[in-house]
Amino acid sequence: MAGSGESSVGGADLALDPEVAYWLEMSEARAMADVYRAAADTSDNPVGCQVAEIGGGVAFALTAIDVGFFNRTIGLGVERAATEADVDAVVAFYEGLGRSVAVAQVAPHAAPPDLIGWLEARGFARSARWAKVWRTLDDLPQATTSLRIERIDRSQADAFGSIGVEAFGYPAVVANAAVAAIGRTGWTHYMGFAGDEPVSVAALYVTDKFAWLGFGATREAYRGRGGQSALFAERLRDAADRGCRLAFTETGEDSPDDPNPSYHNMIRAGFRLAYHRPNWVQRRA
Repeated sequence: MAGSGESSVGGADLALDPEVAYWLEMSEARAMADVYRAAADTSDNPVGCQVAEIGGGVAFALTAIDVGFFNRTIGLGVERAATEADVDAVVAFYEGLGRSVAVAQVAPHAAPPDLIGWLEARGFARSARWAKVWRTLDDLPQATTSLRIERIDRSQADAFGSIGVEAFGYPAVVANAAVAAIGRTGWTHYMGFAGDEPVSVAALYVTDKFAWLGFGATREAYRGRGGQSALFAERLRDAADRGCRLAFTETGEDSPDDPNPSYHNMIRAGFRLAYHRPNWVQRRA
């Protein structure tokens, strides 16, 4: 694996265990690949999900809308050292789908050092950063909430999707991708209820005994009730019960000028910051 825990791109010494460095990226990459494949396999694929494995990483896109968050490449230069041909394949993937914006999320330990120059030569520019966090599954957190937390199946898919798109302000069609993996091997989906009303959601994906936590969202009127902290605690217990050793997730960068409540929820749940991963964004006319 190229991810050695020492930085190959960006110059920082991360001092991360190689296994941690690898799965920080590849747990997310595998989770997103499975979501997009699940959505692409639906009868009419209404959100237009597309996915491709490139350079040991994963490129994915939605063709029903054209938003950078849904047109991303993860893991390039981590499974193995990337090549310039890999970068060309990423560009061709998004160009072939007619995307006006594409995002390469490049880990600081991605290899080789030339990777950033190859991206810049093709019009990718450095943009906002995401916080990548991890934790062991010892000393699991306890959390209290006024919400009732339950594991769900596809009978709650519509509610799960609607909460996610409402919380993040996405078009309703995106819900088709958000719910595609409910019931698939490796996945557990959760919902928080205020009485009988679904108000909060989250998901857990397990791959090779490593856990990725994502899809956390709460309706605005029900935030501040400890729902996401409880969902973190529930997912971490389930991951430990399934034999996982480490858990990973990510969110937007937190700063004094732009605080991110999700990041603070993660730190309260025992996650620790591994690094900030920049987005490299290519925009076309």
